[in-house]
Amino acid sequence: MTIETFSWPTQIGNRPEIEYAETVRKVQFGDGYTQVSGEGLNSEKIRFPYSFRGKVEVVIAIRDFLRRHRKKAFIWTPPHGDMGLYLAVADSIRFVSIGKTQGIVLATFEQAFLS
Repeated sequence: MTIETFSWPTQIGNRPEIEYAETVRKVQFGDGYTQVSGEGLNSEKIRFPYSFRGKVEVVIAIRDFLRRHRKKAFIWTPPHGDMGLYLAVADSIRFVSIGKTQGIVLATFEQAFLS
């Protein structure tokens, strides 16, 4: 099985909110002591809002790629980040037509891990 690479550009808007979500286990002891540890090997997940505005042909190609990768990871390098595996969050893919020749695709990428 070959893992595809997402090679289209990323356009950073006014407020790109990259989310770093950490899954932790927390135990509270009677003497006020709290113990915190990560949940598993990959306890941090990164979520990145993606957008691209351009020619409708390119936007449709990106949209189709993302629709194929809702359950299958792809390789992507986020701005100011490291290359990794990501999924397109299934309910986040949006397509906006702007006239006949322009469009926008919006999605959320979530970090994925191979088992």
